[in-house]
Amino acid sequence: MNLFKIISELEKADPEIMDRLTHRRSALTALGDLSKKMALAAAPIAIGSAFNKAMGQNTLTSVNAVLNYALLLERLEYSFYDQALKAATLTVPLTGAARTAIETIRAHELAHVNLLETALGNAKDPAPANGFDFGSAFSTYSTFLTFAQAFEDTGVRAYKGQATVIKGAGNPNNVLQTALQIHSVEARHAAHIRYMRRGATAGNQTGIMPWVVNADANGAPAPVYGAGNPVNLFPAEDNLAQGGIANLTTALGTTYTAADVSAAFDEGLDSTTVTNIARSVVKF
Repeated sequence: MNLFKIISELEKADPEIMDRLTHRRSALTALGDLSKKMALAAAPIAIGSAFNKAMGQNTLTSVNAVLNYALLLERLEYSFYDQALKAATLTVPLTGAARTAIETIRAHELAHVNLLETALGNAKDPAPANGFDFGSAFSTYSTFLTFAQAFEDTGVRAYKGQATVIKGAGNPNNVLQTALQIHSVEARHAAHIRYMRRGATAGNQTGIMPWVVNADANGAPAPVYGAGNPVNLFPAEDNLAQGGIANLTTALGTTYTAADVSAAFDEGLDSTTVTNIARSVVKF
């Protein structure tokens, strides 16, 4: 079985698969200097998304509940980047292309907030009365990017974890497409933040890849990459079983390392675990 045959088979069940593949490749191309090997690895990441669409289970039970959950996360992320851009401790290191990138990400998060608020209308939850307190997140440039990686990687897992709830609720007004489009943007944010951590200003952490490998936290809270609840539906990021295949390191006719397999697949995360992770580092 080869990659193109896998994609062809997935298209029969999921016509949107090629759109998501394109999003992932575009995100990685935007990083500019990635090797051909990295670009090829972008495809199986999206394949992992397709497999996992059928596996998720969540504690939220209605579309509005999911959208309000997403709204809370987007408000948190917008506030995080907005506070970072205003933090005196980051005035010197957060300049040039780095500042432009964070300003762009902040604009995306605000657009997501506005989109979700419009979709919810009168059903939207109020924003936290006292805002978001990120503690020491802006103490240094490196610390800021570590927090950013944690929030973005959590956001990617959070959106994926809710896809089946929306679909199960009948996907009113094609909300699923909107949610997956936001998920795609969050994945690009995550890749770019990880790329920024490799830069000299952030300490030349060149071992950090634009995607998650073996559930490595790279200084972020370990639960971001751990299993959710229940574990069988929300495995940790070092999961090697996909689509009913117990171990992909040897099951496809070619031997892959555990790092290769884990890097190729995203894993969804349940809402309770996501909220607990957020509250462990943010007061709101």
